[in-house]
Amino acid sequence: MSVMNALNASNVKPAGEPAWLLPPPPTASAQALTLLCVPHAGAGPGSYRPFARPLAPRVALRPVHLPGRESRIGEPAFENVTDVVRALIPRLIPQLRGRFAVWGHSMGGFVAFELARVLEARFGIRAEAVVISGCQAPRSSGRELLPQRRELSDDELWASAAQLNGIPEEVMHSRELRALLLPTLRADFSVFETYAYQEGRKLSCPLHVFAGAEDFEAPAADMRKWEEETRADFHLTELPGGHFFHLDDAAGFGGRLADALCGQRAGQ
Repeated sequence: MSVMNALNASNVKPAGEPAWLLPPPPTASAQALTLLCVPHAGAGPGSYRPFARPLAPRVALRPVHLPGRESRIGEPAFENVTDVVRALIPRLIPQLRGRFAVWGHSMGGFVAFELARVLEARFGIRAEAVVISGCQAPRSSGRELLPQRRELSDDELWASAAQLNGIPEEVMHSRELRALLLPTLRADFSVFETYAYQEGRKLSCPLHVFAGAEDFEAPAADMRKWEEETRADFHLTELPGGHFFHLDDAAGFGGRLADALCGQRAGQ
């Protein structure tokens, strides 16, 4: 079932608890563009807080807080894009005031894309821009070659995530943290790996795509096909680094991202 069909078939009601979206940082101006941020597999909103300062004051970063991580570690994580978007829509719409954009990295890329599509197609709420980083285009043939990590054993999954540099060193060797994080990590990889693209109306907003030059999970050649998903401007920027190139230089990437969202081309 497509994301749109699932939303139409569901009785979606917002829940008062817990918070699904972090508040805007105090460093952002009152006129700042709101940037909804969907983190990568296994990550919580805390991983993206370092971007708040370099984005401010022009952009107000608001990371999405999905179940299964940080203060929501006791809640089961979602296992497919449809369920993530169906849960997010009623929680986000009441908070969307003024200009906003959506950014997703890796797994978060598919969620951000579908979120923007549904908001525009069903609710007439148009994002100023969509930003995708470290995530192959949904119609890229390279997706078929990606490892199916959700099917790995616990040891193999943990090792594979570590090879991507997606697990902090202080977490990697902790048995207690591993036991807590593995279910969410597996569920998040399921979200990414089982995503089934459905034809639909193209985005009407600009699409900014960032790729790591040494990222074999989402090389620039495969990410270029994101251009097929928008009727507006498309910008592809390749930056040094691997799959988590954005985390390697949060200040630099945050500044570049602010420039892209506020009218300057990312490559300049």
